[in-house]
Amino acid sequence: EGGINSGTVSRRRRLFGRKAASVSENDRTKTFGDVQIADEEFISGWKRTGEIAAKGRRGRALATFRRSAEIWFYFSSFYIKDAWIMKNYNSGRWTKDKFQEERAKLGGELTQNLLRLGPTFIKLGQIFSTRIDIVPKEYIEQLKLLQDNVPAFAGTRAQEIIETELGKPINEIFDTFNIEPLAAASLGQVHVATKGDKTFAVKIQRQFLRELFDVDLGQLKRLAGFADAVDLTSEGGIMDKNTQRSWVSVYFEMKRLLYEEIDYMKEIENCNRFRTNFQKQPKFSHIRAPNTYPEYTTDKVLTMEYCPGIKITDLERIREAGLDPAEISRKSAESFLEQLCRHGFFHCDPHPGNVSVEKLPSGEAGLIFYDFGMMDEFGSVERKGLVDFFFALYYDADAKDVCDALERLGMLRKGVDRISVEKVGQDFIDRFQSTLKSGDQWEADLPAEEQKKLNRQRRKELGEEFLSLNAESPFIFPPTWTFVLKAFFTLDGIGKTLDPKYDLTRLTAPYLKELLDLKDGNAFRTTLMRVLKRAGWRPIDIDMAVTQPRRVAKIEGVVKRMERGEFKPRVRAMEVERMIDRNKLVQSNIFNAVLSCLFLNTAASLTTLGTNMVGIKPVTKSFFAAAIVFGLRVPYGVFVKLRKLDEYNERFGVASK
Repeated sequence: EGGINSGTVSRRRRLFGRKAASVSENDRTKTFGDVQIADEEFISGWKRTGEIAAKGRRGRALATFRRSAEIWFYFSSFYIKDAWIMKNYNSGRWTKDKFQEERAKLGGELTQNLLRLGPTFIKLGQIFSTRIDIVPKEYIEQLKLLQDNVPAFAGTRAQEIIETELGKPINEIFDTFNIEPLAAASLGQVHVATKGDKTFAVKIQRQFLRELFDVDLGQLKRLAGFADAVDLTSEGGIMDKNTQRSWVSVYFEMKRLLYEEIDYMKEIENCNRFRTNFQKQPKFSHIRAPNTYPEYTTDKVLTMEYCPGIKITDLERIREAGLDPAEISRKSAESFLEQLCRHGFFHCDPHPGNVSVEKLPSGEAGLIFYDFGMMDEFGSVERKGLVDFFFALYYDADAKDVCDALERLGMLRKGVDRISVEKVGQDFIDRFQSTLKSGDQWEADLPAEEQKKLNRQRRKELGEEFLSLNAESPFIFPPTWTFVLKAFFTLDGIGKTLDPKYDLTRLTAPYLKELLDLKDGNAFRTTLMRVLKRAGWRPIDIDMAVTQPRRVAKIEGVVKRMERGEFKPRVRAMEVERMIDRNKLVQSNIFNAVLSCLFLNTAASLTTLGTNMVGIKPVTKSFFAAAIVFGLRVPYGVFVKLRKLDEYNERFGVASK
């Protein structure tokens, strides 16, 4: 932002096929490369869509149509441009410098258009701006602008909103009010005000935000329904075939959180609860949340304590303040684990624009959290399940305990065949423990070729189990965990920016020692139970020893009944199941071939009868068409479906023939 020269003023930028408006010297602007665009240029699109949607049912229908065209036009054009850039680079026509230059330009366009699309898509960009592991750095450099550099609306309009909401002139509410915004976010912007010796940060919500959400979320609901209908999967990722998911339920969870985020009275409650949770623990005295002022707050105006700090990803200023970036990355990770495991109430959107750093009187780094609109929680059962999962994974290395914890978390379906789940889980735990103790690279950090080699080897060793998992889909992806993972990914991106050696997985291990009191009620009981488990003296072990004679007698009775033929054991043979699946495809191909021949013979017979019969020509043509349709299905079934099934089974080291 800042001054602009006459050469820049005369420039025009096409956004969604429309020319940008002229930029005057008094306009607030955003810079993308050598192009400057006025903030009002971006905001006009948001405001216009919201205004149209606010006019009733017909207005909302028009806004939805307009919005759909805008969204699909941009994302399709972005995909084509990115593919064209990659094609030129991979073919050798472009040098690496040219490739990076073009990607940086496209990253600028990406950021511009996410800003143009408004709050819903700005939040999407904020998520990806921290994913340095999957998003090209050229795009990230531009997407970072979305963290705390969103277009602001006029300060006079903000003043009008405050006066309307609080029912008083601005000079009766505050002694001073800075008409220039301190920062702009996707849902509102912040101004600094004072009254007496207090300094406030006043957040004002954007106009027509609820109407814009109504339109955008309608689009996202259709997309979620489409994803459920086609059952989008990607093997090896969160959307694996062995995982059941409902994108519509994820949509409803996101919708709930977004509408809560624009309720500033709810945000005050969240902020006070967040602050109280950390104030109870001296270890986290470095965590700070602003004080709130309900008397100056409504649904659309929020007044909080002004707490300035250093942006958490600003390495230069952090080092200038004499603070250790590695320590800050550790504290940010521990603060989130504390929110999840102990509080059960967590910040869903801890991107760099919502977390700052300050130097405490002790010389250590303190963390300041902002923006408590998007918060979520889960109950004591889920918290206990999460703690049990961490202990089973890190300390006990027990696949059965891990699966029990996943059931309590709602991530593993009850009643599934857990033999395959536990066998695959134990393999994962063994590799996890080996890497954790040796300090080697995680598999995800290895070169792509080496990862593929390890995956092929694992599929050969556990092929039957993987196929069983994919057939049963034993895992579930609860909607709440969408936002837990979002926060984890965000913090992981921040941590790797602060410290190249940052590893959240390894940071979790020492922190778990502080959660002993959560596993079994208190630290002493947890320690005692772990000792008794190793010695075989737990209450469950004693009960097993006492009731052993009865259990043996019961087994003897079952064996005798089996000998008399009273029981019919059921055995699951994976080889037979694969043969049946393949035979179904073969039979389907034979059926199509027989039908094709039948229709062909019928058509040929009708042809020999001549053309004197009424309606014979269209009937004959219909039979010929049916013969062609069913005939084409035969090679498709043989060379596509059947081959695909065989190749799928071969990937797991098993044969389907």
